[in-house]
Amino acid sequence: MKLKRLLLGTVLVLVGGAAGCMRGLDKTSNIPRSSGEEYMNFRETPGTLFPTDEAVLGGANIEQILSSKLALPQKGRLVVLPFGGRPTWDFWSDELEEAERNLETGALAKLRACPRLSEVSLIPPLMMPQKQSIPYLREAAARLQADLLLVYRRNSRVYERVRIFAADKVRSKCLVEAILLDVRTGIVPFAAQSTQHYQTQRTKTESEWAETVAKAELKAYSLGLEAVAADVVTFLQAAP
Repeated sequence: MKLKRLLLGTVLVLVGGAAGCMRGLDKTSNIPRSSGEEYMNFRETPGTLFPTDEAVLGGANIEQILSSKLALPQKGRLVVLPFGGRPTWDFWSDELEEAERNLETGALAKLRACPRLSEVSLIPPLMMPQKQSIPYLREAAARLQADLLLVYRRNSRVYERVRIFAADKVRSKCLVEAILLDVRTGIVPFAAQSTQHYQTQRTKTESEWAETVAKAELKAYSLGLEAVAADVVTFLQAAP
């Protein structure tokens, strides 16, 4: 009897889940409900249906944002900002310092080669806002008289492979996400992300295994930034 009740409960859960997935579909035609005749006869709403949202962004403002045409500059100034700051470590070496110093070098080179950008630079650490939200980041870019702001952040994972008769290997995986912000309007016309992998092994010049791990993480990080920068250049070249 208990087994039958258990099976019946499982069936009801599965049926309920399937019904939830089908909620946006017409039960007879299996097409989106918004394409049905009944839905097409509904009265079109003049504005927001959630009054509490007005405290964050009013319906009139949203309508203006959605109906506005964004004009990107033909020769704009762009500043780049790492969201949350750059990675840091508790130890130091010449090679690690060089890898950290050159973290954005490849990405900046790709951006500077874009004909739509007249100048590309990193936001100085002194200008980094303590409260990292869109309004404060936009203000920092405006103080530098930048037309565009590229904000990026990374999420890294490192995997170690210990080998008995050979050098230990480390594999790094890094996801880089970025948004391009038009400083004048506050609109984000483009967003990109890239996942990169990099594998290496400890060399004789590396005093600590942690240094090997850090350099692998930085390399994957740098490759991700370069891929995102290439996507931004492609977007800008195609934009009107």
